[in-house]
Amino acid sequence: MWERVQQLLLQRGINTYLELALWMTLIYTVFGVGYALFHIELIGQLEAVLSGDFTIFANIAALVVTVALWPLLLISSLVCGVAGCGMF
Repeated sequence: MWERVQQLLLQRGINTYLELALWMTLIYTVFGVGYALFHIELIGQLEAVLSGDFTIFANIAALVVTVALWPLLLISSLVCGVAGCGMF
């Protein structure tokens, strides 16, 4: 089994898969930043929630959470009508 995986990776080249993963990560991050740009009020709410744990960097932590969890926030807004309902 492992030999078959190695042959497949070497046949295509590991660089191809690494490049694909990096492009997917870039696209995911761009969509997350776009989502964050349209939901500034949600970042403010997250900042208020995270200010107890991250006293100095609550705004950066809120932005990172919004960019990282944008699919979950989008789904919650479609289900509840409010972005992030039931999360905080």
